[in-house]
Amino acid sequence: MKDLSFEIEADKKMRKLEETKRLKSSEDRQVSSEVFDDKTLKVLYKLAKEGYIKSLNGVISTGKEANVFLGVDDDENYVAVKIYRVATLDFKKIKEYIAGDPRFKTHGNSTRKIVNTWTRKEFKNLNRLHNLGLRVPEPYTCLENVLVMEYLDNSDDDPSAAPPLTKVNLDNPEVVFEEIINFMDKCYNDAGLVHGDLSRYNILYSHNHPYVIDLSQATMTDHPAARSLLERDIKNIVYDASRFKLKLDYDDILNRIITK
Repeated sequence: MKDLSFEIEADKKMRKLEETKRLKSSEDRQVSSEVFDDKTLKVLYKLAKEGYIKSLNGVISTGKEANVFLGVDDDENYVAVKIYRVATLDFKKIKEYIAGDPRFKTHGNSTRKIVNTWTRKEFKNLNRLHNLGLRVPEPYTCLENVLVMEYLDNSDDDPSAAPPLTKVNLDNPEVVFEEIINFMDKCYNDAGLVHGDLSRYNILYSHNHPYVIDLSQATMTDHPAARSLLERDIKNIVYDASRFKLKLDYDDILNRIITK
């Protein structure tokens, strides 16, 4: 984890977010400037006042669209804080995903409103899947471009962040990929959703089970592109399984999911 720490304090007199930075590299400074703009700091301050975030203690992951930080809430519990980076999002792609989802509005060309909708979309998708008992991080709250959710650790003996499948050696790939296929099945048939970007890069391995993350682009099954997105997800998983020397049949998985 990078040495990047932001302490969040709610000062009753000043009523502002105080930022304490320990930045050692130019990359960390770049992350800071892109992620912690004034509006985002105000959002973090509001969440701090509500008890969701007491401090941010380091970067869990850095992506093109968002950064995920290790946070601590007022009860001293770890939380994962995902902050979407307004400056680097692909708005054309995002608007296409939102436009096909009747639950949300595209908000024209207002970039911040689009980002806020994108964040709410991930929160709702996570909540929908979590309520069905599927293995995703439990979402706690979202506000504008910030999503606070369950922190997934490695195991009871290892509190570090759960790694993606890209960094795991599996002793039981058959069991793990059966769980992943079962997730896809229930996601499609019970939740009415298609992940749309499923791969070993956004599946975390926590307590010997796969947990699916990055649900912002997940679409409803009545979306015009749902079938092609499902097929792409299956192809990705078949390929990922081969990386663990496990052979899966694409047609068998597709028929298992769509013939319910």
